[in-house]
Parts: sequence; C-alpha cells; structure tokens
Amino acid sequence: MITTFITLVFIVFYAYFGYPIVLLFISNFRKIPLQKTVAPKNQNDNLPDIDLLIAAFNEEKVIGSKILNSLELDYPREKLKIYVVSDGSTDMTNDIVRDYSVRNSNVNLIPFARIGKSAAINKAMKSLNGEIVVFSDANTEFEKGALKKIIKNFSIEGVGCVSGRLIYRNPGQIISGKGESFYWRFETFLKKLESKIGYIAGANGAIYAIKKELFKPLPANTINDDFTLSMKIVENGFKSLYDDTAIGYENVAPSMESEFNRHVRDGAGHFIAITHLTKLLNPFLGIRSFIYLSHRLLRWVIPFILIIVLFLNYLLVENLLFKIFFFAQLCFYTISAIGWMLSKYTKLPFIIYVPFYFCNLNAALFIGFFKAILGLQKQKWTSTIRNL
Repeated sequence: MITTFITLVFIVFYAYFGYPIVLLFISNFRKIPLQKTVAPKNQNDNLPDIDLLIAAFNEEKVIGSKILNSLELDYPREKLKIYVVSDGSTDMTNDIVRDYSVRNSNVNLIPFARIGKSAAINKAMKSLNGEIVVFSDANTEFEKGALKKIIKNFSIEGVGCVSGRLIYRNPGQIISGKGESFYWRFETFLKKLESKIGYIAGANGAIYAIKKELFKPLPANTINDDFTLSMKIVENGFKSLYDDTAIGYENVAPSMESEFNRHVRDGAGHFIAITHLTKLLNPFLGIRSFIYLSHRLLRWVIPFILIIVLFLNYLLVENLLFKIFFFAQLCFYTISAIGWMLSKYTKLPFIIYVPFYFCNLNAALFIGFFKAILGLQKQKWTSTIRNL
C-alpha cells in the first residue's frame, strides 16, 4: 500500500514539476536541426498561399470583427483567402459573412447544415487550395504580423504543424479566468521547451497552421479537432513547433460555470482522442511518445490518482508522516473550496485561486471521462460565451 501511495504521489509530482525539469535538461542537449533548413521564405514573392479557416456556429457577435482583423493582417492580399465554415448557424452569421464576401473576394462562406465542427472541417478542406491552412476561432484576434511569423517556421525541414500563442484577456477579472491565465503561462513555458526538441503536445485551435497535404479527415467522433489533427501529424513523423511571437488574443468566459463546461467538453475530447492516437503510445517512437505520455496522458489520469491518493492516505494515517500529508491534502482542498465559495469576488490571492483552478480543472476532466465513455458528450458544439 505504501509503495502504491508513493508511486502515485510521484506521478502527480512528475506530471507538473518533474516533466518540466526533464524538458529543460533535454532541450539543452537536443534541438531541432536548424542547419537543415531551406532558404527562409521572408520575401512576399516567396510566401506561400494561405487559407485561413474559421469554423463558426452562431457567431454573429464576433464574426464581423474577426473578418476585419483577418483582412488587416500583414500578409499579401493575393496570397490570403479567408474561409468561414458555418456549421448550421441559425443567427446572422451567414448573412454577415456574405456581406463581406460581396465586398471582398478574399472572404468566402462555406455553409453546411448542422453536422458538427469536425465534420464541417473535413468537408471544407476539400474546397481549399492553399499550401498552408491556418485554423482559428471566430473570437480570436490575431496580432498583425501573426501569419508571417507562423509561416516562417515551415522553412524548417520536416515541419508539418506550427502553433501560435494564445493570450487570455480577463476584463471581468473572474477567478477562473485568473487561473486560466496562470495555466496558459505554464503551458507556454512547456511548449517553448518542447518546440526546441521539435514536437509540441498539441496545437491550440485559436491559432495554428498545417501543411494542407498532411491533412487527414478527422474521425467522426472527434471533439478536440485541433489536438487530434496536430498530434496525427506528429504521429506520422512530422515536426510540430510553437512560435510564441505569433500571438492571438481571446477573452476568458464571463463566468466560472461556462468556463467549467468548456473544460468538461475538452476533457471528454481528450479521452476520445486517445483512441485515435494509439500509435503514439508506442515507446519506440522515442521523444514523440515521451512528450505525449508525459504532457498529456499523465495529466489526464491525475483526477483518478488524486482520489486514490487521498483514500490510501486515510488508510495510512496512523503513521505521523502520512498524518501530516493527509492534513496537507485536506488544507489544499479546503482552500480550493473556499475559492469556489468566493468565486464571485475578484481580488483573491494567488494561494486561493491556484488550488481552486487546479481542482476545478481536474473535476472537469473527471466528469469529461465519464461523458466520453458513456457517449454522453455531443460532437456538435456551441461556442463558449466570452466577455466582449
């Protein structure tokens, strides 16, 4: 029992602290072979044709500003096509996009009946002709030079996918938003290190790009299309990089409840993705498998480990050392509960909102797991409402 307890505690420690330390060590000794790059495509004449693909469902509040933002990007107009894939929108989304397409030939609407995001992406990809496809969300605002910064990474030999950096803005200063921002700073740190090695553990759907020739249709039950698509490219042996200078912005959800529901859906999507990425479980794939297992799979089983650790610790509480550890766990979860009860207040200290967010995220993963295995998570999506 003690051995099991120690092993599980070590897994939790490794997932959040040990893995970054190992990454720091590896990234200092193994970096992608930049000396094998082809000539940089830094002149407009050499830039590839790009298709910017924006999946949308009932995005009338933001789609106009998204199109304007896309048209103002620093990229040759003749080499950039903007496609809005409308997955059965019932509001004014399609009308707004059509209005822009009439005035600007770079803007295109691809409307479908309600079939789900992944299915819509699969069908839309057949209409695209660019060498590179950039994926984005309707509520993501790109910095002006984001496209050129992403594209330059494809001059590195073997690169098939590049993810930009998403920065969350929290105008309402909600507590879950503070946790989200902290979490993404941590993720950014990890992705920078992984990118030095050549393989990041999943792209961010708000801002990432792939070589179109590498696209394979997403499985029918896919929820996390960005993660599945980018990791399929890694699974097939191509590099996936992270460029923290290619920046997109989004506002966090306006309430803890909506943010939590988004994480539940993502959690279900993660567990479904495991069934589509079985080849990455092969340790003989080396660093690709190591990053996938360490950064993703171990994180996804943490909720179950935490429950088992607490139970085992209770059984071992007669020992003084275990009694202290058990008390520490109770304090941690109590602080998290306090964060939940005070979530309507914005000026909570770091020591409260970090434990709260940690438990909130793992609770969402826990629920997402059961929704995935019971088939309760719908593939059809609705956008998370954001503070505008």
